[in-house]
Amino acid sequence: MASGLSSCWIYLWIFLLRNMCADPASRYIVNRFQASFDQAMKVCSPGSLTTLTTRQEVANVLALISTSLSSPSKFTFWVGLKKGRKNCVVPNLPLRGFRWMEDGSEDSEWIYWTEEPRGTCTLTVCAALTGEFNGSVVTSWGLTPAYCKATYQFICKLTVQTHEDIETTIASVTPEPEPLVGLAPGSDLCRHPLITGSRSLSLDPDNSSRIHVECWSGFYKDTSGNCVDVDKCSGGVGSATCKHTCLNVEGSYRCICLDKNGKHHDEACADLETAENGGSLSGILVPVLVAVATLVVLVVIVAVTVKCCLMRRSRKKKAEKMAMKTKVSQDSFATAIEKT
Repeated sequence: MASGLSSCWIYLWIFLLRNMCADPASRYIVNRFQASFDQAMKVCSPGSLTTLTTRQEVANVLALISTSLSSPSKFTFWVGLKKGRKNCVVPNLPLRGFRWMEDGSEDSEWIYWTEEPRGTCTLTVCAALTGEFNGSVVTSWGLTPAYCKATYQFICKLTVQTHEDIETTIASVTPEPEPLVGLAPGSDLCRHPLITGSRSLSLDPDNSSRIHVECWSGFYKDTSGNCVDVDKCSGGVGSATCKHTCLNVEGSYRCICLDKNGKHHDEACADLETAENGGSLSGILVPVLVAVATLVVLVVIVAVTVKCCLMRRSRKKKAEKMAMKTKVSQDSFATAIEKT
């Protein structure tokens, strides 16, 4: 029974070291649980997220993906490619100004971008490997820019020494299991724990039949011991931080805004709002100016008309007065003649 428990803990510690699908002869490991870019880097340490610097390396990684997937599907994996906040996107470079996290290089023999990164010199942007699997081989692949706090599966690249150290450590601390009476050959000795969102599992020092579960930031442990995503947008930190719309994602949140076409933008909406407000303002200002100009013209026309009318009336009155004076003069002259 003791040897059975020992064998069970072999599987558990392998799970603790990596939840992986890997080609034993390779240095690459596909991690099937989802994490942010920084979380994935920590999990891969002392190795790193994989590079794709040579044709052979690209072929190895794509072959590993083919063996790790079981049915036709689209895939997205973090790779170790990132553009810092103070670096610019350079469209004419193969890696577009991004650098490999492993050594800070910009080397690449064979690379494609399925989506071009938007030009920026002020935002931190990470890159993921996306593609399609037809059930036997990868039929299409390429890099795509991604929000670094988004969560994806990821591929680790381990140094040969690191890979050997892991295998040596497991072999040296764990005795070879002995067959158990009544257990058929090839039977699974224990159920492998798989807890989505868990950062680590550890044995309870007071009870060897229990496991401590530590969840990633952005998750909480429910009464069943599962790591459950915290909704950061329902009265959480996201609702207080985001100026526009908060979008909850697994383990984190995103502040987004929508342009006039309804597309999401991760960047601050200040520039977008300024442009839209400027366009809205110009759309309002032009009709207002036309209306004001029309009103001014009408006022001028009315003023000129009134003035003309007043001038005509004034001239008419003067003419009437002159006529009256002339008549009076004529009457006076006639009276004087009669008296004479």
